Amino acid sequence: MLRRMDGGTTGTLPPEPDGGSLAAAFRDGRRLRLRVGTTLMAEGDASRRVILLLSGRVKVSTLSADGQETVLAFRGAGDILGELAAIDGEDHMATVTVVEEGTALAVTAERFLAALETEPGLAVILLRSVIGRLRTADRMRTEYVALDVAGRVAKRLVDLASAYGQPTDGGTRIGLQLSQRELAGWVGASREAVNKALAQFEARGLIARDHGTLIVRDEDGLRRRAS
Repeated sequence: MLRRMDGGTTGTLPPEPDGGSLAAAFRDGRRLRLRVGTTLMAEGDASRRVILLLSGRVKVSTLSADGQETVLAFRGAGDILGELAAIDGEDHMATVTVVEEGTALAVTAERFLAALETEPGLAVILLRSVIGRLRTADRMRTEYVALDVAGRVAKRLVDLASAYGQPTDGGTRIGLQLSQRELAGWVGASREAVNKALAQFEARGLIARDHGTLIVRDEDGLRRRAS
């Protein structure tokens, strides 16, 4: 655990192979309470801070010239935000919005760059993070070419069940509040097309909808639809 100046704890850091580079980089970080709807970073803004998520979840998205949102990813505990803008000095490439309450630590870009110079293990952590994001981006580009809208929706539901699934008697409840608009932005389709795909999956018994949340009833069936 990291210890705050007031004696409280900020949260649990993810395990580190080097023994504590993240802890060193964010040791003097300011503790943030993440409230749903809060914008932590805005697309096009200059870099001012780097954030380490301790709990909760955020949405990373961009807006097109005509105002259409594209959801790039969801991030959670252990993820670092704003590190690329801090390193190259360019503006943020995406907007980061809180979608689930939690906590985080924030340091200035200058403090983060200083830690990067003195903590070699931090560079390894960042490299692994960037590689992971590149792999995800490559996979999503392949999906856009190979799958229709329903196939992409099925693939996202499988991913969500794996990452945020909560076992229930009726299947796996996706423990992430996700609107149809956000899901549409994530799969690169209209809200109407996504709603049609969800209705088809529900009619076939692959999913169920319950008070704004989705329950995956037949994950294998979704996997087949996404193949």
